[in-house]
Amino acid sequence: MILSMIMLIPLLYFFIRDFYSKVVDEVKNTSSSVPVEPVMVTSLHKTNQLEEVINQKIANMKLDLMAERLRITSTADVLKNLAFERHLPETLYQIYFETRAFPRKNIEAQQTDLEWHAKAGITELKVEPMPLDDGTVIQFTLQNYPYTLSAINHRFARTYFVELTLRDVDSTRLFVVRIKANELTGREILETAIIEMKSGEWIDDLASCRLLMDKRKTEVQLMAEHREVEMLKKRFILNNASDKLVTSKANAKPRKVE
Repeated sequence: MILSMIMLIPLLYFFIRDFYSKVVDEVKNTSSSVPVEPVMVTSLHKTNQLEEVINQKIANMKLDLMAERLRITSTADVLKNLAFERHLPETLYQIYFETRAFPRKNIEAQQTDLEWHAKAGITELKVEPMPLDDGTVIQFTLQNYPYTLSAINHRFARTYFVELTLRDVDSTRLFVVRIKANELTGREILETAIIEMKSGEWIDDLASCRLLMDKRKTEVQLMAEHREVEMLKKRFILNNASDKLVTSKANAKPRKVE
């Protein structure tokens, strides 16, 4: 009896395995033979079409963005080259550097400064410190047009620079430049970065101011050289001394020989 039971177990195992395999195969065949609904086919087709349209639009957007980037980059390069060619950053920084201490001077010194700035075409000067003393606001007229120059000091670790922003009468930002100068003297410009720039007549106004500044500097140098020449003329009178020496020799009587 026991031996019969032992022999029956393998037979049951193989029977169950074959039955399970047949059931699984029938389920697979049935599922593969079921036709796909027309609605599902239409939906898949529309999804594929939509994906193609979206991909094409993305590709066109990338091309447009690339073209726009090239155009803007070219425009920025043209404006930056124009600014450096006409020395606009240096001119703007010189206006700031020469006027920032104007409010702290006495009336006589302020009058002298106004005459000095007028030689560069800068009139109606008004200088005010910003709150917390972190910058300066300079209002002036150049070529009969009012401008506002704001200078903000920035310091990060060991890096120091001043950000200069030129605005017109409507407070429109025309020119933004960052200048890193020598902290000891303040005059020597070490690095320049143009952040923002718009074309307009202000460029000609600032360029004319640059020319007048150069003319003013040349006049000062010539006046200094002229004073030096006049001082030399007063200290060394070679021609007059030689004339007196010749006259005295001509009037001298010869000595008699005994």
